[in-house]
Amino acid sequence: MFSFSTLDFPEKDRFHAWVRDNHCDCILRSDDSIAFNAEATGAALGPLILSGRRWLNRTRSSAYEINRSGRHIRTDGQDFFRFTLMVSGRFLCRWNTPQPIKAAGDLFVLDAAQVNEGLVEAGDVISLVVPRDLLPHRTALLHGQTLQGGVARLLGDHLLSLLRNLASLTEHEIPYVVQSTLQLLTAAVSPTPDALVEANGPIRNALRERILRYIDTHLLDVDLTPDRICREVGLSRAKLYQLFEGSGGVMRQIQRRRLRRAHQVLADPSRPQAHIAEIAWRHGFSNEKYFYRLFKTEFGHTPGETLENIRAGAALKHAAPHRQDHVNRPSGWTLPFGVPGN
Repeated sequence: MFSFSTLDFPEKDRFHAWVRDNHCDCILRSDDSIAFNAEATGAALGPLILSGRRWLNRTRSSAYEINRSGRHIRTDGQDFFRFTLMVSGRFLCRWNTPQPIKAAGDLFVLDAAQVNEGLVEAGDVISLVVPRDLLPHRTALLHGQTLQGGVARLLGDHLLSLLRNLASLTEHEIPYVVQSTLQLLTAAVSPTPDALVEANGPIRNALRERILRYIDTHLLDVDLTPDRICREVGLSRAKLYQLFEGSGGVMRQIQRRRLRRAHQVLADPSRPQAHIAEIAWRHGFSNEKYFYRLFKTEFGHTPGETLENIRAGAALKHAAPHRQDHVNRPSGWTLPFGVPGN
């Protein structure tokens, strides 16, 4: 993982530091006296580069214009596609393209070999840079377009999950991650029957991840049932059960996640201590003895023992992740935009 923050620079230099490697002309719309505060993280995954960018001052003063002209294209030789997922904020394309306004939830494609002129407004985005030769030729026809369809939505979920779990990936896992990501990308930009068959595994995993995120978001809702999940996510009961048949079923997933959430509450020394029965009830377990039995099976100790460990000062403390300075980034890596450097 590599990181970049404009806070490491004097206020007057922050915007310049942010855009200096963007391979575009960039003009800040606001007065130069307003500090441009933003940060980025990312990593190289084999031939792919994944990055996430976050604006720290979310005002229109952070908006800036970009222009990648024919001159840039001829002189810098950059040859890649960038897939950008808008988490928040807006991007406005200023050339003739369908859906010129990109908003939260949109996943769109930019081709480094084509003119790109637009307005970037404050927000959070995730970008994946992919060398041109790894994707179908027709990808170039999608320059500036928002990807549509179920596979595109799953690809967006995949990028969110990938950035969230980036730091935990091991070296031997990366080739498999790259392969599944490329299969999803191919199916999203060229949804032919062959591409969809090829991407069946990654699509299945992305759909499962989407369901788990839905479960986590609504974990404590009393009406969190398979029927509700099917209705909200948009799939059949048979498909839902098929996705979780190897892990004890979807209700077992809900139960385990509720147990983990209850464990977090019990093990957090900063929270006011509550009765175990109350915690069990809040997490969907009306029978306290049943909660005790499930809890001990899952964690190897009872809820009461968890509280005793906290009182004894034996709670586990998680060290803050080490933040590597951007000056240590490897050759060929450019932040914050996640593009190959010179």
